[in-house]
Amino acid sequence: MSSKSAVDRRATQRPIDLDALADWSLDTIARRRDYRVAPERDEPVILLVEGHLLPVFDISAGGFSCRDGGLQVGMRYRLRLNLPDTDEILDACADLLCRDGEICRFRFVDLDATQHNSLHHYVLQRQKRLIRAQRDAPPDDVL
Repeated sequence: MSSKSAVDRRATQRPIDLDALADWSLDTIARRRDYRVAPERDEPVILLVEGHLLPVFDISAGGFSCRDGGLQVGMRYRLRLNLPDTDEILDACADLLCRDGEICRFRFVDLDATQHNSLHHYVLQRQKRLIRAQRDAPPDDVL
């Protein structure tokens, strides 16, 4: 079975069972199991969903957040993301779990190993750059 046909089968916009996520809350978001990073300003991660191009505010191997594009909480969406460090376009599905003001919080659904590895690679490379920048920055208390 090709990965495209697998994506097509699971990509229909459809409601998700929010009752199954009843214990999922903003406290749970704060205790994520996947490390999230904010994309670089000069190399943004751009989301294409429902015909809207939206900037991604943070991303992990498990999900991402973006500006509200008129999307409905509790729905599964097919989307495309560019991953600058991998030079790939990620075709995937994600569930819109909640909205925090104008910020939508998504969880990736049914990623294959290649997609998952691409996300991990992007996050790791971004994390390394953040650590290097912090290490190389002059201390705040130097006169």
